[in-house]
Amino acid sequence: MTILAVDTSTLHAGACLWRDGRVLAERRRLVTTHSEALLAMIDELFVEASVAPADVDAIACGAGPGSFTGLRIGLATAKGLCFALAKPLVLISSLAALAARAPDGRVCATIDALKGEVYAGRFDVQGGVPALDGAEVVLAPAKLVPLLDGADVLVGSGAHVINRLIDFRVLDEEAGPRASDVARLAALRAARGDYDDLASAAPAYIRPSEAELVKQKRPQ
Repeated sequence: MTILAVDTSTLHAGACLWRDGRVLAERRRLVTTHSEALLAMIDELFVEASVAPADVDAIACGAGPGSFTGLRIGLATAKGLCFALAKPLVLISSLAALAARAPDGRVCATIDALKGEVYAGRFDVQGGVPALDGAEVVLAPAKLVPLLDGADVLVGSGAHVINRLIDFRVLDEEAGPRASDVARLAALRAARGDYDDLASAAPAYIRPSEAELVKQKRPQ
């Protein structure tokens, strides 16, 4: 099975071509806006791997949480490719993709949500496959400390924020999910025939957008 995967949940844009358990080609870049880089990165993958777009079996996309604009661009690109190529869509939690690169055990995956908050989820990882323990949340760092109870490691861009409050083992210096981990987790779902509905698929924002917050504050 060949999967094209993208993740745009942080400013590190990622794209990967995956086939039968191995990476054919992968790109990861720090970007100002994903719309400037994502399609070019995808084109580079097809050229490097000598794979035609029509040969892809599914399109995978990091669903977030993360940058609202980045998530919209990533999913819009993935949906557009799905429609153009008549391929199914697989959404993967960006926090789960972060956790997937951790060693077996309990990991707290984090993404800096800015505005004094962190997106986070605690996962049990076995054989590189994360299982969410509880719910994905967005909270102030101090309120996330209980999530570390029993965790072995922190991963993701929120780690540096949490480590200002408590000294905890950080897995690596990479801030965002790897597209190859999105692809690997998507391959597991695709093997079960578990796909997302193109019409209703949406990013997992977790918290309201700025426009929604402004609307909530308006007098009724």
